[in-house]
Amino acid sequence: MFSQLVFYPIDLRCEHLFLPQGLNTYQPRFTWGLAGTGRNRRQTAYRIIVGTDKKAVANGVGELWDSGRIEATDSVLVPYAGKVLKSDQVLYWSVQVWDETGAVSKFADPAMLFTGLMDPSDWKAGWITRSFFPPDGRTPPQDTPYDNPYSALPADYHRREFVLSTPIKRATAYVTALGLYEFRINGQRVGDQVLAPGWTDFHKRIEYQSYDVTSLLCEGRNVLGAIVGEGWYCGRVALNHKRAGSHYGSRPAFLCQLHIEDKDNNVNFIVTDPQWKCANEAIIYSDLLIGEKYDARLEQQGWDCPDFDDQDWWNSQILDVLPQPPVLNAARSCPIRKTSQFAARLLHKTKNGEFIFDIGQNIAGITRMELDAPHDAVFVLRHGEALQPDGTLYTANLRSAQATDIYISKGGKQVFEPRFTVHGYRYIALSAPENFDVAKINLTGIAVHSDLPIAGSFTSGSPMLNQLQSNIVWTQRNNFLSVPTDCPQRDERMGWLGDAQVFFNTAAYNLDTSSFFDKWLLDITDAQTNDGVFPDVAPSIVYTRFAPLPPRGAPGWGDAGVILPWRIYEQFGDVDILVRNYGGMVRWMDFIERNNPSYIRCKALFSNWGDWLCLGKTTSKPLFSTAYWAHMADIMTCTARLLNRRQDEARFTAMHRDICHAFQKAFVSDDGVLESDTQTAYLMAISYTLLDEPTRVRAISHLLRTIEETGGHVQAGIHGIRLICPVLAEYGHADTAYDLLMKETFPSWGFTIRNGATTIWERWDGWTPENGFQSANMNSLNHYALGAVGEFMFSRVAGIEIVPGSAGRKLRLRPLTNRKIGFCKASYRAHVGEIVSHWRFDKDCLLWDVKIPPNCIAEAELPETQEDWKLDGNNIPEDMIRPDISGRRNRLEIGSGSYRFSLDWSQ
Repeated sequence: MFSQLVFYPIDLRCEHLFLPQGLNTYQPRFTWGLAGTGRNRRQTAYRIIVGTDKKAVANGVGELWDSGRIEATDSVLVPYAGKVLKSDQVLYWSVQVWDETGAVSKFADPAMLFTGLMDPSDWKAGWITRSFFPPDGRTPPQDTPYDNPYSALPADYHRREFVLSTPIKRATAYVTALGLYEFRINGQRVGDQVLAPGWTDFHKRIEYQSYDVTSLLCEGRNVLGAIVGEGWYCGRVALNHKRAGSHYGSRPAFLCQLHIEDKDNNVNFIVTDPQWKCANEAIIYSDLLIGEKYDARLEQQGWDCPDFDDQDWWNSQILDVLPQPPVLNAARSCPIRKTSQFAARLLHKTKNGEFIFDIGQNIAGITRMELDAPHDAVFVLRHGEALQPDGTLYTANLRSAQATDIYISKGGKQVFEPRFTVHGYRYIALSAPENFDVAKINLTGIAVHSDLPIAGSFTSGSPMLNQLQSNIVWTQRNNFLSVPTDCPQRDERMGWLGDAQVFFNTAAYNLDTSSFFDKWLLDITDAQTNDGVFPDVAPSIVYTRFAPLPPRGAPGWGDAGVILPWRIYEQFGDVDILVRNYGGMVRWMDFIERNNPSYIRCKALFSNWGDWLCLGKTTSKPLFSTAYWAHMADIMTCTARLLNRRQDEARFTAMHRDICHAFQKAFVSDDGVLESDTQTAYLMAISYTLLDEPTRVRAISHLLRTIEETGGHVQAGIHGIRLICPVLAEYGHADTAYDLLMKETFPSWGFTIRNGATTIWERWDGWTPENGFQSANMNSLNHYALGAVGEFMFSRVAGIEIVPGSAGRKLRLRPLTNRKIGFCKASYRAHVGEIVSHWRFDKDCLLWDVKIPPNCIAEAELPETQEDWKLDGNNIPEDMIRPDISGRRNRLEIGSGSYRFSLDWSQ
């Protein structure tokens, strides 16, 4: 039977993805959310169908798996239990659910997935590259169009023509590159993702993409084409000038395997091999840090179509990948795409003749140029985040990154859009030929980032808070580019672990980061050393032969190898990620304990960055390091308990106890003052439970004193900033937390916004009226770490908290209402469904609307303690009230559905 109330599954995911481009397991996990009307709705059973026929699956028929009715409330990461999956399959799956009345839903619209090539033996293709040597041998050095001062390589163009003599049933292409690629068939681009396959440690692992290309092939002659650039593999990466590029290899390579199935189920293969032809074309170079130079006069029209004359092209060469071919994995995260566009507005012409354009938002992306220009005309586009006082482009903070695109016109109307570069910028400086009418040019900024699903929204009655939320989200988008980078503009752009772990909770509220961090944790694991040391950056890169290891093992950075798996479990309920990473987590804890037998963490600290970018007094680094060790010991205790490792649980419980005793003896005075007496010192000691109760009470008073001594301002670096507002609110000082959040004088988030910021700055003093720009040696205006306050905005200002490990099935709703901002409305689309909290002051009434998805329960804490709260205009039922230990009756337990609470102060 079907329920009269609406109740149905939504948001079907497999391995955290809406559309997996291949599987790395024979037992993928399925997740779905629930939607419905009414209250206290819950799933009591489910039935999953998996098969190859979409219509059949929609009707509940699947030849690979029919789970039958399974009595279970769980809808998160349910493992596949059907017939053994095979490579090169396109599958569909669906689910139906039973509710608490026994009524059953219809099957959800089937979701598709590629199985990919699951066994290494499935790969028949070879890595192809352009030969170092022309067919007729070397020639003396001479000027060519491809000479450039950076020794950057031109993009390689590969093509393979073949004939199909019979109609095809299905065609799937499996594609990747050591470098970056754009894949084409018969003159058309395949897919919409860019900068594929993304960034990994290419010495160990590389991801491939799967494409259904059935509609692009035809009977007769066909052509596969690829444009291949240097990218992260052999282009410029990071900030080491002695080894600007070639961290993994010296020249890019391409890998493609096309499976063509005919109507009789026969499968033919077209693979990368020496039958492919190769040449260079219009892309003189296209480097992530330098930019792209494109000479449109060198275009070879139709190179990726049949009947093109490629007799002057070379045969592609098979590359012997050193030190060994990387492991091929299916893509684990969402593709990088072009997502948003910003029309550029001409501001002025500078004294040096450049035209300055503003796109209005600091982004990571590229600039599209539409123009009508004469043959041979040269246009130069430089990119930067800010302008100098004289109106010229500010680029000193880019360091060695050029962020410059050069276009040479082929004549007439044309469009230039770089392929294999990305810039962090808001402003464009355009140089055009003398007397050229700039009105004939249209510039558009295009944002480029990993296209993660939107998870949260936040708005309030404060324009400043709304802009802060926008700044946080845009900084996250700009830096979530295959890996979570620190900045998108200068010659760094590395996956710093410390920045990412402090920002993780904020990131998860904004975008669905489940697959993104699942992939990045593998990069971290790949970089862990044999003695257990986690890196400071991932993917790992080779620095120089004199310093072969990248930064590693710093407290708060290397510690992310323990912290992030636990946070991912807390947010998304993924126990498997703890199982997968547990061994590496233990080895890191072993390393720290082995080197610090006194339980004060003062040795084997490597770079030891401390509370990075703190203003004012510096937090004691031994205190900082030891606090993080205690935090990890607590995480390891919880992890061992969850995984039923009782001996380890006892070990880490004792470790946490011993660290706490050592910490209090070493760093805490009799009156509760901590060594260095900084905001971050108190925040870490309180948040990471390092103090006994009397000492904690004194520490809170000292924390308040340090805030008063700074005139009510934040004086914390990236590690303290995540903790300051939550700790204040948790211990009864919400007004102080709000004051810090809303402050507009220096240093504060409001100060940066008042001075034009559209993203989060790396430094509180990135620019000040008194001193102008901070040191160009390190001054990004697009750095998310100080945006970690976004977690507080969702969890306490709006009041949406996920109970750890529940994936949203259990919630804590605790908004901190505030008349100064008037209202706050936020939503979070967890994997189980959408959660909404909306409070507002309406004259003498405080209203609070809550929406909880089916299958979820929440502990709701009313913002005030008055007894006269109403629910839908009536007294709150007694069976909802859950008094706390002190007897306060402002806590309720509520199930799914929509609720309106109201408090009338007019009486």
